[in-house]
Amino acid sequence: MKLILFDLGQTLEDRDALLPGARKTLQAIRGLRDGNGPAALLGLVSDFDMPADPSEVPSIQQRYYALLDHLGIRSFFEPVAERVTLSTEVGVFKPDEAVFRAAVTKADPALGFSDVLFVTENRDHVLAARHLGLAAVHLRGPGQADGEVDSLPDLVPVVREFVRATGAAFVAQALDEP
Repeated sequence: MKLILFDLGQTLEDRDALLPGARKTLQAIRGLRDGNGPAALLGLVSDFDMPADPSEVPSIQQRYYALLDHLGIRSFFEPVAERVTLSTEVGVFKPDEAVFRAAVTKADPALGFSDVLFVTENRDHVLAARHLGLAAVHLRGPGQADGEVDSLPDLVPVVREFVRATGAAFVAQALDEP
């Protein structure tokens, strides 16, 4: 089984509106399978408000889930308790390893970092994720001059290759890099 982890802000949405192709991309990825195996899991890992007190975490989570409802994409990440990880819950921001570890463990404790593809517009987070052993793709975000993938729909073949491949070396092949 593979896990496709998305950042939300500037990756799937910008200013509380979905980016072009986001819904269709999520729909296409949701159905990808490794042969006859299980479908790839979709997850979110986001930096969000840090609580002043741990008792504030549930209300902060609810605000984030309300944003997913507003965008109309919450169903792609259900159950949210397993598929959505916020820095709020972990106490540190991405790209700290603890945030990624929490996201992977929540989604499926049997998964390792090599089973995960992280998608974000933040080049530094891509590099850090790769350093930790995750596969990662730099998506050209709003206002950015470049990225390894120019648009969300262009991401689908890359994810398809990841779901079918073993190991993280697939990214260089999928992106035609040496």
